[in-house]
Amino acid sequence: MPRQPSRKRPASDDEDVEMQPNSRNGREQADSDADEHMGGVDDRDKDLNQAIKHLVRYAIACEFSRTPIRRDGIRDKVPGASGKAFKKVFAGAQRQLQATFGMELVELPVKDKALLTMEQKRKAARSQSAREATSNTYVLVTTLPQRLSGPQILPPNKVQSLGGEASYIALYTMLVAIVTLSGGELSDPRLRRHLGRLNAAANVPSMDPGDALSPTDKTEAVLQRMVKQGYLVKVVENRTAGDDDSTSWHVGPRGKVEVTKEAIAAVIRIVYKGSNEDLESKIECSLKTRKPPDELQEHGNGAEGGVQENEEEEEEEEDELRHMDPGPSRQRRARTRN
Repeated sequence: MPRQPSRKRPASDDEDVEMQPNSRNGREQADSDADEHMGGVDDRDKDLNQAIKHLVRYAIACEFSRTPIRRDGIRDKVPGASGKAFKKVFAGAQRQLQATFGMELVELPVKDKALLTMEQKRKAARSQSAREATSNTYVLVTTLPQRLSGPQILPPNKVQSLGGEASYIALYTMLVAIVTLSGGELSDPRLRRHLGRLNAAANVPSMDPGDALSPTDKTEAVLQRMVKQGYLVKVVENRTAGDDDSTSWHVGPRGKVEVTKEAIAAVIRIVYKGSNEDLESKIECSLKTRKPPDELQEHGNGAEGGVQENEEEEEEEEDELRHMDPGPSRQRRARTRN
């Protein structure tokens, strides 16, 4: 009789009970791994948001005291904003500043190498940062439209007093405008003459005019403050023995960002008590916001004007040759024709 193939015995209930815990443990392990992964993502997001908040607070605190916001300072003062995370933290802080405060971080221009002293040039040549094209230094500027940034809506910061802050803003705005309109460089004697016309040769209003003990500040101290904060740059050129040192003033990086060409044009209109076509034309030429009319005419004519000038010169030369006395060669040609 042939042997029947054996059939597998069905699993008993006890075996089913033993198999279920194993599968359940696998699912629990997978769920636990997923929870840990999600928890890690949540922690990273929390750390990023916390770093963004720290950077926003740090930027506002620096701007309150007009301290430049340096990237090295961000690494030291803002946890989690170093290394590869800096770009994400910086971008998040920019979004929050724009949405909440109507401000943004703007990088200051690199200091002109021509304004560096010899010691600063040697130090820059030895450092790696001398080859960098950026300053890695930022300031906060408003992003509000012009109609919302007037003094009625956006008054000066109350550092010590509104009056003291307003007078300081007016003074450095005027000085930056004067230096800019002087070609970007102003000698120290000329600066002193302008300060005398502003009734600020020796003293200027204090940042706290209500202080009875010191209602004014020394002009020299205020100029040093402007240099420290980046509104002006003071360059002292050491001369040879027997000659006085030459001092010149230039617009600093912060002055270029805060006191724009539009602000300088507004100062000029206030000084001249209005605006007219002639004044606007001079403002545009001085601030180089539009090419002078003569230059535009030259560019408009282009090569055609040059060709016309050459043709006119050739005609004048031919007329001169006709009226000149004939030389021996011309006399011989005239005889042969006759």
